[in-house]
Amino acid sequence: MDEVLPVLRNRALELDVGQQMPTESQIVTEYGVSRQTAREALAALRAEGHIEIKHGLGAFVTDKAATDRIRFQDWFRGNQFEISELLEMRAAIEPFVAELAAERITDEQLARLRESVEGFEAILLAGDVEAKVAADENFHGIIMEASRNNGLSVFYDTFIPSLRNYRGHVFAPPADPLLALPHHQRIYEAIAEHDAERAGKYMRDHIDHSKLDVQRLADLDRQSA
Repeated sequence: MDEVLPVLRNRALELDVGQQMPTESQIVTEYGVSRQTAREALAALRAEGHIEIKHGLGAFVTDKAATDRIRFQDWFRGNQFEISELLEMRAAIEPFVAELAAERITDEQLARLRESVEGFEAILLAGDVEAKVAADENFHGIIMEASRNNGLSVFYDTFIPSLRNYRGHVFAPPADPLLALPHHQRIYEAIAEHDAERAGKYMRDHIDHSKLDVQRLADLDRQSA
């Protein structure tokens, strides 16, 4: 499926909304894959929001942008309290952690933080949401490690599953993941200069911006609903 899925994904992107995709039989014939592989590829495209499958009729291209907005809206509406609570926790802890990191970071940790920032743009421009989540998690994880506060680290770790879920949405369409890049760059520069005050401020700005962007997308969704 790894070979045929990108081809079919591109095909869906090239077709107009409402146009029919190849059937399972046509995929088998055209690409030389098994029927199971063809079925799994179509299921993956449906899960990604590229197509809808009408039983007895086939697969048809959908408006992916609209599907993405609806999915984001459903996630936000179903988890609004948890999202607000998570961002409040981040705002309470992470700026202080950044301040500590600016004062305590080692050369080795700083080198890893720099590598994280330097490679972030390429990852954000690619389509792998899991890679984007992992890269963001790595950046913030290095800062937490550099704070050298075990108590805060243990407390922060309890929120990792919720943070991972949150990042999985804010790094996927309709959100623009590139918005995080300048924030990471500024935070890194402040930490590299051992400027605790600026590091804390830039981390706070980063979290505030994320909160505003999520709310903006949710408001747009309600207006378009």
